[in-house]
Amino acid sequence: MRTLLFSVILLMSIPSFSQKGKKEVVIPQTQEDSLKLEGVLVEAEKQLILENYAKSLENFHVALDMNTESAAIHFKIAEVLAKNDEGQKALPYGLKAIELAPDNKYYRLGLARIYQSIGFYIDAAKTYEELVARFPSEENALYELAELYQLTGRREDMFRIFDQIEDQLGVKEEITREKQRIYMKEGKVDEVITEYEKLIAAYPHESSYKAELINFLIQNRKLDQAEQAIANYEDTESTSSRITLMKSELAWMKGKRKESLELLSSAFETTSIDFQSKFQILSNYLVMKPSPEERSKLTEIAVSLADKHADEFKAQAFVGDLLYQDGQSEEAIGYYLKAVTLSPANYSVWQNILNIEADLNQYDSLVKHAEQALEYFPNQALLYYFAGTGHLINQDYKKSVRMLEQGRKYTVDPNLLTVFYGQLGDAYNGMRELDKSFRAYDKALENSPNNDHVLNNYSYFLSLENKNLDKALEMSTQLVELHPNNPTYLDTHGWVLYSVGKYKESKKFLERAASMEEDGTVIEHYGDVLFQLGDVDEAIKQWERARDLGNASELIKKKITDRKLYE
Repeated sequence: MRTLLFSVILLMSIPSFSQKGKKEVVIPQTQEDSLKLEGVLVEAEKQLILENYAKSLENFHVALDMNTESAAIHFKIAEVLAKNDEGQKALPYGLKAIELAPDNKYYRLGLARIYQSIGFYIDAAKTYEELVARFPSEENALYELAELYQLTGRREDMFRIFDQIEDQLGVKEEITREKQRIYMKEGKVDEVITEYEKLIAAYPHESSYKAELINFLIQNRKLDQAEQAIANYEDTESTSSRITLMKSELAWMKGKRKESLELLSSAFETTSIDFQSKFQILSNYLVMKPSPEERSKLTEIAVSLADKHADEFKAQAFVGDLLYQDGQSEEAIGYYLKAVTLSPANYSVWQNILNIEADLNQYDSLVKHAEQALEYFPNQALLYYFAGTGHLINQDYKKSVRMLEQGRKYTVDPNLLTVFYGQLGDAYNGMRELDKSFRAYDKALENSPNNDHVLNNYSYFLSLENKNLDKALEMSTQLVELHPNNPTYLDTHGWVLYSVGKYKESKKFLERAASMEEDGTVIEHYGDVLFQLGDVDEAIKQWERARDLGNASELIKKKITDRKLYE
C-alpha cells in the first residue's frame, strides 16, 4: 500500500543546462565495434550490480564514446549518477535519453524520479504529466504524480489524479483511505461516507468495510443511517456477533442503555470476538459516563470476561480496578492477586493490594505481599514502608526497623521520609532503644514540624519516660492547637500535663477525651487525674469503666481493689 505524504515544500525550478559544443556523432560501424561495445557494457553493468559506481560510470562513459546516440547508455549513466546521489549531474543524461527515445516510458519515469530526488518538484510533476499523457494507464506514474501534488499542496490536482486512477484502474483502498483522511481533516463527514459506499460497492464481499462504515456513522451520530446500514449488513454466522455489538453501541447512543447492555452481554458470550476487542469495547463503555446501575452491569460483564480469561493479566487487573473504585475492596483484592500471579512485575497492582490490606487491617498479608513485591521492585521505598509498618503493628520491631531503615535510603520525597522516620521512632521505642527512637522523631520533625503522628507519639513517650517534659508539653500543646477535637491527641496532651503535675489543667483535656472516645487507656488516664485531685470515688468508677472496655494497664485491677493509684 502506498503512503502519500502531506506537507507543502518550496518549489524549485530546474536550471537550464548548456553544452560548450556539440560532440561528434559516433556509432558502431562494424561488427567488431559492436562486440567491443557489448563487452564494455557488460563490465559496466557488472560494476553497477557490485555498487562500484565509479568503475561502472567509467565503463559507461567509454561505451558512450563508442556510441554517442544510444539512449540506453545515456539513461544508464543517469541511473548510476542518481544512485550515487549526484542527481544534478544525472539530469543532462536523462534528458538526452528522452530526446533520443521520446516514447520510452521508463526513461521518462526515471527522469521524473531524478527531479524528485533533488527537489525539483515542478519539473518532476511536468515530466509525470507528459508520461501520463503518452501512457494514460501507467499506474506508477499516476501514483507518483498524486504523491507529488500532495507533497506540494496542490489538492485539486491530486484529486484529479485520484479520479483518473479510479476511472482507469478501479476503486483502490489506498486512494480511498487518503481521500477519507483529507475529508476528515476538512470536516467533510458526508464525503467520507460516500467514499465508504464506493469502497463497499467495489468490494461487496469485504465485510470489514461495511463494519467500518457503521462504526463511522455511529461515532459521527448519523444514527438513522447507521441503523439502515446495520439492516443492510448480511447477517451470517461469522458476522452476527459483530452486528450485535454494533446494535449495542447504536442503542447506547440512542439512549436505550438497558437494551444496549443486554446486547453487549449477549455479544460477549460468543467466542468469535477475541479478548482484546472485548476488552477495548468494555473500556469504551466505561468512559461514557454510565449510571451506577449501568456501571454495575458493566462490572458484571467485566467479571464474566475475567473469569473466562483467567490467564489474561489485563482482565484480572481491570476487574480489580473496577471493584476497588466501587468500594468492593475485599472482592477486588482477589482479582489483583490473580493479576500479579500472571504478571508480577506490575507495581501499580501491588500498590493497590497493599493499600487495601492496610485499610482492612490485614497486616500478616500486608507483610507477605510487600515482601513479595520487593523481589520485583527492590528500589521502591513505599514497599519497604508497607512491610515495615506491618511488622510494627505486629510488634515484630526488629524486622520493622530493618525494613524501614532500608526503605529510608530509597526515599526522595520529604513527606515520605517524614513518615519513615516517624515509624522508625515507634519501632525503636518498641525495642526500648529510646535514644534512637527520639533521634528518629527529631529527624521527622525537621522535615515536617507539624506532623501530628510524630508530635503525638514523641510527646507521649517522653512523658512516659519522664524525660524532657518541657519539650513534651510544647509538642502536645502544638498538637491540640492543630487538632482541637481529636480525642487521642486530647488524651496525650492531658497526660503530658498530668506528668508535669498540672492536674487541674490535665483534667479538662482528659475529661473531654473520655467523653469522646470509649477507650480503656483514655478512661484510665481520666481516673488517674481524678484520684490526684482527691475525687477517689469517681476515679474508681472511671477505672472500672476502663477495665470493662479493655486496653487498660496491667495495674487497673490492683488500683480498683486497693482504691489506690499505682504508676
